[in-house]
Amino acid sequence: MFQSVISRFAGACRTLATGLAATFCAAVATSCADGAADKEEEAVAAAAEAFASCYFNYDFAGARPYCTESSLKWLSFAASNVTQTDLDVLKTQREGAECEADDIELTADTTAEAVLKVTNVMLTDTLGRPGRIVDEAVFTVKLVRRSGRWLVRMEGLPQSGKRNRG
Repeated sequence: MFQSVISRFAGACRTLATGLAATFCAAVATSCADGAADKEEEAVAAAAEAFASCYFNYDFAGARPYCTESSLKWLSFAASNVTQTDLDVLKTQREGAECEADDIELTADTTAEAVLKVTNVMLTDTLGRPGRIVDEAVFTVKLVRRSGRWLVRMEGLPQSGKRNRG
């Protein structure tokens, strides 16, 4: 009978040890996955902020390396619509636009969205009318990962207040 108790106790210990090991492995795997997601979000934020800093300070050439090839037509379009009046408005500013990624969503392995808070930014609402400086505006940009790099994919000109998510 004593052997039977010891045998059951040993079996229970093995079951407990297996369960603890499985729990530990699951916790480590989850932690690693969370760390990887955090690094991806940081990479998305960095790419979105670099693009936005150039774009909203009217450095369209500087924004090019942060965009997909298909986005270049939108950069060219934006650059071709900057007027002398817009440049005069920009020259009166002591500081340029500052950009911060406010929210990042990894929508799939190779796609993401970044909500950007841009301060001290010139908005050009209508072609043919001069731009105006606003204290803060919110923009959402889409990004795709190509060859290990996150790039902004423009499907039009960024529009203030456009949040694609709730």
